[in-house]
Amino acid sequence: MGILTTDTEQLIKDTAKKVFFSEGRLHATTQEIADEAGINRASIHYYFRSRKQLFDKVFDEAVTEMHGKIDLIFQEDLPFRIKTERFIDFFMKKSLEHPYLELFIITEFNTNPVLHLSVARPIDTEKRVELQKGIDAEIAANKMNPITLNHYVITLMSLCSFPFLGKSIIKNALSLTDNDYNNLIAERKNVIMKMLFLDI
Repeated sequence: MGILTTDTEQLIKDTAKKVFFSEGRLHATTQEIADEAGINRASIHYYFRSRKQLFDKVFDEAVTEMHGKIDLIFQEDLPFRIKTERFIDFFMKKSLEHPYLELFIITEFNTNPVLHLSVARPIDTEKRVELQKGIDAEIAANKMNPITLNHYVITLMSLCSFPFLGKSIIKNALSLTDNDYNNLIAERKNVIMKMLFLDI
C-alpha cells in the first residue's frame, strides 16, 4: 500500500510539472491535472488538499533541484571555463524539458514575497570569492575580457534565459519554424562560450 501511495503522489507531481512547466498552463485546474494523469480529482485533494499546495510543492521541488545541481557544478574542482560550460549544458537541458519554469520563477518571485529567499538565494561570501578567483585566473591568462562576478552572473543568465523567456518573440521576429528554433537552441552553448571566452 505504501508503494502505491508513493507512486500515485509522484505521478501527480510529475504530471503537474509537465502541465505547469513543460506546457505552460499556469491556470490549469486540479481536474485538468487529474485528467492528464488518468486519475480522479479526489486523489489530488487527498495528497495535496488544494491546487495551490500542489503548485507550491512542485515549484519548490523544481527550484531546489535546480539550485542543487548548480551548486554541484560550481563546487567541482574543475577549471572555471568547464564549470561555465557544464552550467550552460544543464540550463539548456532543463529549459528544454521545462521551458516555462523560468517564466514561472519570475512570475512567482514578483507576486509572492515568501518565495524570494528560496528562489533567489544570495551567493554567500565564500562562493563569491571562489567564483571571482576563477574569473580572475581566466582574465590573467588572457582567456576572458576583464569582468566582475556580478556582470558575469548577469551576462550568463541573460544569454541562457532569454531564448526561452522570449521564445514567441524570437520565433516571430526571425520567422523561425519549430525546427529552426530547436536548431538555434542547439547552437547556443558554443555561441555563449565564444562571447564569454576569448580563445574559443
